Amino acid sequence: MPYLPQLDGVRALAIGIVYVAHCGLSHVVPGGFGVTVFFFLSGYLITTLLRIERGVSGTVSLKAFYLRRALRILPPMYLALAFSGLLYGLGLLDWMRVDAVAVLGQATFLTNYPDLLGTEQVLPVPLWSLAIEEHFYLLFPLAYLLWLGRLSPRRAALACLALCGGVLAIRCLNVWRLADYSLNYSWTHTRIDAILFGCCLGLWNNPVIPADRAWRPKPRHVAAAGAVILATLAVRNPAFRETLRYTLQSAALFVPFSAALQGRGWVVRALGSAPMRRLGLYSYSFYLLHPTMIALLLHLRPGLGSLVLIVAGLVPTLALCALMQAWVERPCARLRRRLLDPSGRPPEPSLADPERRAA
Repeated sequence: MPYLPQLDGVRALAIGIVYVAHCGLSHVVPGGFGVTVFFFLSGYLITTLLRIERGVSGTVSLKAFYLRRALRILPPMYLALAFSGLLYGLGLLDWMRVDAVAVLGQATFLTNYPDLLGTEQVLPVPLWSLAIEEHFYLLFPLAYLLWLGRLSPRRAALACLALCGGVLAIRCLNVWRLADYSLNYSWTHTRIDAILFGCCLGLWNNPVIPADRAWRPKPRHVAAAGAVILATLAVRNPAFRETLRYTLQSAALFVPFSAALQGRGWVVRALGSAPMRRLGLYSYSFYLLHPTMIALLLHLRPGLGSLVLIVAGLVPTLALCALMQAWVERPCARLRRRLLDPSGRPPEPSLADPERRAA
């Protein structure tokens, strides 16, 4: 399983887009697109790992999969919630009144369905997107073990593509029947197609699987895909933005991802550079912590401009991420290895968890 440093660069770009948008420039920088990139990457990585595991062992261990995901995701998430809750309790966050039921929804991956809880009064930890990924992690490995993994890669990819079409149909139906269809943005059943498009790349023309003989995009293909993405950002019609936008963006990502996974040019080298790898390594903790840090800075210095806020928030957030990696993520990675391989043999580098190389 090769370690692909350029994927850390993709993570770094995605979290950078989200961070700048949350600092007050969302009217210029599309934070939602950064989340879509994360979704696509998650679908691709998980599907690739499941394919490799099935190819090597003949099956997929659900126990090992859920253990890896739990130790990777839950400890940093609950610490981020505790940190944010502590600052809120000390009166250091100028935030809306927080509802305990809403926080419970955050902790149990229900925050992207606020209508179930009757409230959106949550701590400034953006868990709606993580909830979508967790719902995917809960269902997809089982579906792969029982169904998709038994199909040819091409048919499995077509099945995921058909599911993407179904999700688009639900979004369109919501626009027609709901007075407020803005929650198309955060519901699992209306956004999971961005992850499933990544699964399609994991199943078909996957550059990491030699047997796939993956298609190699040319620069003009990448440029065309970029033009499609830019066009989706330029169209401001609400109905388009909550229906076709996600489909077109996710489908277009198939091309630059394929190019990045196979490329050897300066773009791939830049994505795999040391600073990008480091930010990519921190991306999960950075995503969890940066809204709380932004809220804290705005409490201490109200009226900070967006550019000043971007600079002022970067260093303390990265410092917290470094502590999170040293004290939480690395120990959890070592525990994960001990539980999954009691023999103590050193692991091969992991495609999905490059921090294992640093642990």
